[in-house]
Amino acid sequence: MNFNRRRFLEALALAGITLPNIGVAKEKETENPEGDFSFIVPAYLQNQTEKGISIFTILSKPALAWLEILDNAGNVQQTIHQSEDGMINANTDFFHFTIADAPRSFRYRIRAKEIQKFDPYKIVYAQEIQTPIFEAKLAKNNQEQIRCLVYNDVHEEKSSYRDLVPNHDISIYDFFVLNGDSFHYVTNQEDITEKLLKPIEFFATEKPFIMNRGNHETRGSFARNFKRYFAYPNNKYYQAFKRGPIFWIMLDSGEDKPDSHEVYAGTVDYDNYRKEQAKWLETVLQSKERKSAQHTVVISHIPIFHSDEWHGTLHNRECFHPLFQKYKIDAMVSGHTHQYGYYPADKDHNYPVFIGGGPKAGKRTVIDISGSAKSLAIRMTRDDGTELGQFKK
Repeated sequence: MNFNRRRFLEALALAGITLPNIGVAKEKETENPEGDFSFIVPAYLQNQTEKGISIFTILSKPALAWLEILDNAGNVQQTIHQSEDGMINANTDFFHFTIADAPRSFRYRIRAKEIQKFDPYKIVYAQEIQTPIFEAKLAKNNQEQIRCLVYNDVHEEKSSYRDLVPNHDISIYDFFVLNGDSFHYVTNQEDITEKLLKPIEFFATEKPFIMNRGNHETRGSFARNFKRYFAYPNNKYYQAFKRGPIFWIMLDSGEDKPDSHEVYAGTVDYDNYRKEQAKWLETVLQSKERKSAQHTVVISHIPIFHSDEWHGTLHNRECFHPLFQKYKIDAMVSGHTHQYGYYPADKDHNYPVFIGGGPKAGKRTVIDISGSAKSLAIRMTRDDGTELGQFKK
C-alpha cells in the first residue's frame, strides 16, 4: 500500500490527534521555498559573432529581467529584453539576452524584479535587484592579433580555472575555450552553476567563452538540457569562425564507446552525428572565410592520435583525419586522456597534436594559442608553469 502523508495527517486531525508541527512546517517550506531574491550567476558571455554577443543570467526566483548598456558615466544607453513571439521572457529564473550590434568594449549590468504573482490578469512584482556594472571586451574579427586560453578535463576541480591562468592575468586573452569534461556528469542546473559558471565568473562577465562538449558532458540525466545554458551558432555544438588571423574549428567528438554499448541503453547516435560533422567540416574547410585566414586550428576533446584505441578515438580519426590532411590544418588541440603530450607532425599526421593533461595537481595544463598575420604560436604549460610543448609557425 502506498503511504499518503497528507491523508494520514488529515485523518489524525479528524481524530483529534495532534503531532509536533515540525514535519508540517518542513512540508510547507518545500512547497513555498524561502530565501533571498538574488543572482545565482550574475552574467556570462556567449556566442560572439562578427557584430553581436549573448549574455546570460540565472536568478534564484522567477523574475522579469533586462540588460542595460551604460555609458562611462553610468547612464543607460540601451535596454534589452529577451523577447520572442511578442512576449518578453518572464516568470523564469533563466534569461538569455542578445546584443545584435555590440561595441567591442561596453559597460553593462542586469536588473531584475522578483515576480510574486503571475496570474492571467494580474502580475505582482516584489524586490528589484541589479548586478554590479561589468565591462565586456570583445575581439574584432579582423584584428591583427588574437589570443585564446584552452582548458580541458577540469572534472569539477573548481579552483583550477583561476589557478591555471598564467600570472592570473586574463587581460591578455580575447576568449576562452573549455575543451570538454568540465564535469563528471550533469544531473541538474545546480551542477552547471556551482561547478562551472560560478568558478569562471572572474573572466566570464568580461570575456566570452566557448563550452566545447566532451564525452562527460553527454552523461547524466540533465545532459539533454545542457545546451540551453550555452549559446551556439545554428544551435549546434560544433562550429567554425574566423577571429583575428585564425580560423577556429570546434568539433564535438561525442562519446568514447560504441553507440551500442550497454551503458547508453540505446539512447545515443554519435556515429551518425560525427558523420554529419564530417560533411559540414569539408564545406567549412573550403569556405571563403577559412581561405581568408592565415592559420587554421582545430579544437576537439577526444584526440585522434596518441590516445587509446577505443571506438571514439578511431571513429573520430576515420571521420576527420583525412580532411585535416587534405586541407592542411595547422594544429589540433585535444584532451581526454589525462596524459599531457605534444606530438609534432609525423608520418601519421601532417599537423602537430597537443593533448592537455588531467584534473590532478601536477597533471593540470592549459594551452595558450596566439596568432598574427605572420605567425602562429601554441604553448602548453603545466600548473607549476613548466612548459610542456610549443609549436611555432
